[in-house]
Amino acid sequence: MSRAKAVLNGLNNRLYVEDAAAHEWYRFVLSYPPHLVRDYIQRFGLNSSHTLLDPFCGTGTTLVESKKLGIQSVGIEANPMAHFASEVKVDWRPSAEGLIKHAKKVGAAALTQLQAEGIPDDTAVLVDAAHKYRTLPSESFKLLLTDSISPRPLHKVLVLLEAIRAHHDARYTKHELLALAKALVFSVSNLHFGPEVGVNTKKKLDAAVVATWQANVLAMANDLRELKVHRDVLTEVHNTDARLLTDIIKPQSISAGERVDSFDSCQ
Repeated sequence: MSRAKAVLNGLNNRLYVEDAAAHEWYRFVLSYPPHLVRDYIQRFGLNSSHTLLDPFCGTGTTLVESKKLGIQSVGIEANPMAHFASEVKVDWRPSAEGLIKHAKKVGAAALTQLQAEGIPDDTAVLVDAAHKYRTLPSESFKLLLTDSISPRPLHKVLVLLEAIRAHHDARYTKHELLALAKALVFSVSNLHFGPEVGVNTKKKLDAAVVATWQANVLAMANDLRELKVHRDVLTEVHNTDARLLTDIIKPQSISAGERVDSFDSCQ
């Protein structure tokens, strides 16, 4: 592939700023862009009277874009994390103001705990490197790429996660957890993407976890204000194997569906 064509493909696959609402809550690095979904939907002439199927929905690009266009959709995803991201990204019911207020309470609890431990979230403040940090159980820790997150940022993530769980609210907690997942993968960790997942040679010894998480929550809240017009469009996301479609989907209930590489009529 020529360099010019590679650059063009990169531009075509990027997430446009105007498309960011909900899509940007959490994305796979190699996911296809929303404008590609819109293009196929227009070609097939789909509208609010149709239902779209994505049997491999990943983090929900097709589902989110369908909902924005007022089209019902059904997604199937076997990976638990990807399913969770899709499920949250199409849930536009929370009050923006309520989410912000709840996240402030959670963030304050986490910051209070960190302060009590002598570990500020502000990375400009020096902390004793000998501090004993929380970590994951050994079996869970083994699942991480080596050096994919430094001890101090991991400690902060676990403190914040504890605060989110301690202040559980069914209206907001899933969105707060997804905001933490985004912060963890894209800002707090030592990971890099391009195109494979790897670990940066320069490690982040510290990161502002609570502040980054709160910024993600605020972005979600701002999107919820914009998206509320379509919040009641029916979108189902199932955490299961796509080979079990007949156990989930009623016959003749799908107007169009997505294959791995393209949409195809399923009616």
